[in-house]
Amino acid sequence: MKFLLLVALFVVAASATENNDPISLESNVEYNGKYHYHYELKDGSKATQDGVLKSVNAEHNGEAVNGKYSFVGDDGKTYVVSYTADENGFQAVGDHLPTPPPTPESVLKALEYIRLHPYKTPEKKN
Repeated sequence: MKFLLLVALFVVAASATENNDPISLESNVEYNGKYHYHYELKDGSKATQDGVLKSVNAEHNGEAVNGKYSFVGDDGKTYVVSYTADENGFQAVGDHLPTPPPTPESVLKALEYIRLHPYKTPEKKN
């Protein structure tokens, strides 16, 4: 019985990794913090990422990362996401990702009014 369970476990493990074996894999990390990696799997998944260390301001360093990944969904379509991650956060772009609705005209007018008429702190009267 244990032998049968072991064989079944081996078959499941072999079939689970069958499509995820790497086709290509490369990575490079430089002494200055710059790096690059890329991989491609048999199931069609791919990822590429490049990063550099950068000075955000006089007191803080950070990373700037650009990347892209793709995968084949259950529906057979290939989905691609490009992204940037830096001091402004993670920003992903892809045709399948939702986008916000357009900003209403009334909000645009209010923002323009605020820009043209900035708030001024009232002077204190003594």
